[in-house]
Amino acid sequence: MTKSLCRVISFCSLAPLLVVVAGTAWADTVLTDANLTKLEAALPALAKVEQDNVASLYQVRLQAHCNWSRHATEVRAQQEGQGYLDEVDRILAEHELTAPLFMELTAKGSWPVLDSMRPMLQVSRRALPFLPEPQRQQTVQVLDQTEHMTQAIGPCLTEADKVALQQHRGRLLAMASRMPGGLIPAKAELLP
Repeated sequence: MTKSLCRVISFCSLAPLLVVVAGTAWADTVLTDANLTKLEAALPALAKVEQDNVASLYQVRLQAHCNWSRHATEVRAQQEGQGYLDEVDRILAEHELTAPLFMELTAKGSWPVLDSMRPMLQVSRRALPFLPEPQRQQTVQVLDQTEHMTQAIGPCLTEADKVALQQHRGRLLAMASRMPGGLIPAKAELLP
């Protein structure tokens, strides 16, 4: 369970590595085969980028809107001054991804994992009173971050996105399983 949650948050937390570049126009959904291929190609290089302050990624929050260009600008502002942003710029450009497109792909692409974890997260939340204090605090942090992501991303899913998510579900879950889990505090554990 912890590994799954670490992967989805890692998958979504790559979004803070964004830069603001020119947006693009796209079809009804960005979850196309071509875009997912670009994302798959970029993720290994992005996962290797050394971040100045990984802990700062825990505080990054998506606002309650579905304007992906604005999300990219807001997340970039939250990470301003981080030395790794130039490397991220280069990787995104190399894979023909813009910041808003990357932000939307990683957020919406994490939905199958977020959705499949809901029952386990409910069990973990009910078990909080029985956990030792340090573990309870870490678990609450993970649960709150996951709930926030679900509330921020869910309303942005269009009908076309939902169809594409069903079509690419296995591919998206496989991508999330290959993501490193290092963006969650190492001691955070959830009940199975």
